Amino acid sequence: MMTELSNITNGSMPLHEHPLRWLFEDSQGKLPANEHLDQIFALDANASKALWDFEDQIKINNFDPESKKYFEDYEKFSFGEEMEKEVKKWLFNQKLKFNSLVYMTFQPDTAFVMTWKMAIHYSANLFSAYDLVVWDKTLNWALYYHHNDVFHFAQNRIYDGQEEKLKSDKLLKEINEQNPLLK
Repeated sequence: MMTELSNITNGSMPLHEHPLRWLFEDSQGKLPANEHLDQIFALDANASKALWDFEDQIKINNFDPESKKYFEDYEKFSFGEEMEKEVKKWLFNQKLKFNSLVYMTFQPDTAFVMTWKMAIHYSANLFSAYDLVVWDKTLNWALYYHHNDVFHFAQNRIYDGQEEKLKSDKLLKEINEQNPLLK
């Protein structure tokens, strides 16, 4: 059964209690002002696991953007140290709505939902050590970050992971029904 994205933020917790709160702290260890906190939803372990499972079900975390099997278009951007401005500019130029909620999981028990604006604003910390996929509810685009400082922005989705899962489940059921030894 697919997770409902519309209520995933009900499983949020205060950012100051989240294990990755440091991603949003300033150099003095202070969390951002309420204006930013209102746009960042730190998910608890249960909501994070639901989001992780959802990503697995739709297979968005398994895509190779360069294959063009899953998305029609992709753009690659490599960067290095001291290129924070260039990264933010490149992310901004993807022309996504600032107020769009985006989803990102770091581990099965660690995830965030935030506006695209916050993803850009905190990009230096968010995109540093973890391989990461960022996407929104349209599932028509995904931002893939590889820890070697490479982004792929893929868009115009042509692969439906949920539909493929339903097809494979149906096929497995038919095989099991035809072969009682596999039950």
